[in-house]
Amino acid sequence: MYRRVEAQQRAGECINCAVVGPFSPEYSGTIEFKALPDDYTDRIARRVETGLLVAGSRRRANYVVRAKSREAVSFSAGGFWTAYNLGLNDVELRGAGPNRVDYHGSFRRWALYATINSLALVTVILIGLLVLPGAREEVSRYSWGWLFIGALLVFFGLVWPWLLVAIHRRLVPRALERIVREAVAT
Repeated sequence: MYRRVEAQQRAGECINCAVVGPFSPEYSGTIEFKALPDDYTDRIARRVETGLLVAGSRRRANYVVRAKSREAVSFSAGGFWTAYNLGLNDVELRGAGPNRVDYHGSFRRWALYATINSLALVTVILIGLLVLPGAREEVSRYSWGWLFIGALLVFFGLVWPWLLVAIHRRLVPRALERIVREAVAT
């Protein structure tokens, strides 16, 4: 997979791509169609403008078309709730022949918000230990109490955000492909 992407980069065939690993908030792929209509970018842009997730609804799905040509269309999340809702933060779609569309997307803002939430959880745990009467004594009652609290803080502060990114990286392309197929079919 990585060699193919690197070869495409050298040949100039790949759109905004980089070799990405499982913990990267970027994704790329190709959507195959039986036949790709000539106005597919118009259809996708119309879907973005009228409601990307649910046609006709822009609530928590306020996406904005950033650029559109006959061969490509790109769009981005328009605000905090949109960026945090699904994670289709920045997406570029480009025709790659008579029946294929290549896509590249990023959910960096979503990953940042997930990290902030994880750090907020760690902060709440720490404040709880410091402020709640008897919390420190209760943890100290167990020989493994502080070790457990330390492991909990490390997990939610450092590991959990990366796990969320890895999980999300598998789900976002599926959602994008479903949306693009629906938009092109209408």
